[in-house]
Amino acid sequence: MKITSFVLFFLFLTSGKLTYSQVRPNHIFDNNMVLQRDQPVRIWGSAAPLEKIKIEFGGQIKSANANKQGEWFIYLDPMTASAMPRIMKVSGKESLVQFTNVLIGDVWILGGQSNMELDLAALYHGDAEILSANFPNIRLMTIPSSADQLPKKDFERINEYDSWHERYDMKGSWFSCSPKSVTTFSGLGYIFGRRIHMASKIPIGLIDLSLGGTTVEAWLSPNTLLSMPENSSLLKQWNDKEAAFNPVEDLKTKIINWEKRTAEQKRKGEETAPKPVKASVRPALDRNFPGSSYTGMVAIIGGLTVKGIVFHQGYNNALGDARPKLYAANFKALISDWRNLFNNKQLPFGIIEFSAGGEPQTLDNYELRMLDPSPYIREGQFNAYRGISNTGYACAYDQQVNWYHPQKKVELGERMARWALTTQYGFNLGWEPAVVEGIEKLNDKIMVTFSKQVKSSDDRPMEGFSIAGMDRHFYPAKAEYVKMQNEKGQQVNDKRRIIVWNDLVENPIELRYAWARNPLGNLVNDAERIIPVPLFRTDSWDYPEAPYLSNEYELYRQKQKTIQQQAEQLARIRIIQEAEKLIKENKK
Repeated sequence: MKITSFVLFFLFLTSGKLTYSQVRPNHIFDNNMVLQRDQPVRIWGSAAPLEKIKIEFGGQIKSANANKQGEWFIYLDPMTASAMPRIMKVSGKESLVQFTNVLIGDVWILGGQSNMELDLAALYHGDAEILSANFPNIRLMTIPSSADQLPKKDFERINEYDSWHERYDMKGSWFSCSPKSVTTFSGLGYIFGRRIHMASKIPIGLIDLSLGGTTVEAWLSPNTLLSMPENSSLLKQWNDKEAAFNPVEDLKTKIINWEKRTAEQKRKGEETAPKPVKASVRPALDRNFPGSSYTGMVAIIGGLTVKGIVFHQGYNNALGDARPKLYAANFKALISDWRNLFNNKQLPFGIIEFSAGGEPQTLDNYELRMLDPSPYIREGQFNAYRGISNTGYACAYDQQVNWYHPQKKVELGERMARWALTTQYGFNLGWEPAVVEGIEKLNDKIMVTFSKQVKSSDDRPMEGFSIAGMDRHFYPAKAEYVKMQNEKGQQVNDKRRIIVWNDLVENPIELRYAWARNPLGNLVNDAERIIPVPLFRTDSWDYPEAPYLSNEYELYRQKQKTIQQQAEQLARIRIIQEAEKLIKENKK
């Protein structure tokens, strides 16, 4: 079947002038699209003011009149899943738009930043996945990148330049999944959708609206941001940047910096970059201006009937200006925000936690690597999952690569699919991670009780635990099962309870697990070794929120640097203590 779309214009003469009227459905509707099954499906667009619009699809004929601004929407009655290609006709008084190869199934939104955006081709095993990506009933849509403060009615279908990969990507159109079309699509999102399609046998539509280098605040609606007092200082900071922006001075500064770099590069015999000719993007159009990515990409398809959302983000909120408490509040608000936008307060929302990149944690740098905002960001994401109904959670900290774009995404997509298949499709797969149910301090040890049986992923000693006394110095700790007697009187491991200790900490009061950006930690569900135990802590020693004023921020950075130096010193002291203890034991 040839896939085409066309618009028929019926021209007529009025007062001797040639005029026409054209109905325009929103660009989210196109050839090869998937419409959401089992729910009323909202179709919308523009036309002439008060023009009557008619939709014909699957035996249904629905109509409505555009309002005075020429905006219209029509709901189709719920339809069962179908892989039979159909034609949708949207007609006005004197025009017709026709979409072909339309399927009925489940539509999933893929949100977040570059770790969601990362190509399938860039993933480990991505080449093999591309070879086998012959799934004509999986449909792919990538929303063009956009950041704006002003609401937009629609997006463009464009061949968008990707400066990171130095290539052009077709965005804004639906494509049937093939080795060619899937190569540059969200790798993580594809793996998620591919598994659901293979198991459910129904058509799957995947809409990628992720954008690299974005904070959580960029994905909140402006109204929500304004309604939260916690965000007032952040909004002021960005508004002040916009008010102070001078494109002429900005370009001068860029040229001065370029001249300095060029002189140094020439001295070293290195290749130089072209001289800047344009000022930077003004702050109001920056992808991280609070609310701009929401307005530029998400709100455009607001009201679309969808099955659920999968979200993977966090890196840009875990940099030098990190504010984990603010993140936790905004992340919860985002879930509510997006659910409201898609007209479903219980819309399934899958959370893939902040990925593990950067320098790996080792026993040598243990203390230093714990001084990082990223585990606090993960904690905020996990608490949102625990506190908000109909959400799923997939750990990512164990898929480690020393890069902020870890290519180990296949496992994450599969974990998220297990949640969806069990909670939304009626299958029975283990996906819920074991969580802490109780903490008990036992003299020089701490006992942890989990909701499920746990074990190490590699059958090696359990690692990733740390304990601290009143001095707040977290030492890497040993962990073993609590012993108990079974019905036969035999001593066996209680796989739900673990004892944690370090002989150098005589009176431990607090415990942490997997507490680093790229942490040690190998604890998993005993029944499903592929499901890691999420990070946790017992203390309330929070990460300091970064200030907003430049002079305060500089003092903050200096203080953080001092704390890091102290952590390195504590590690050296600990290593000496461990060596002295070992020598003492060997003399016995």
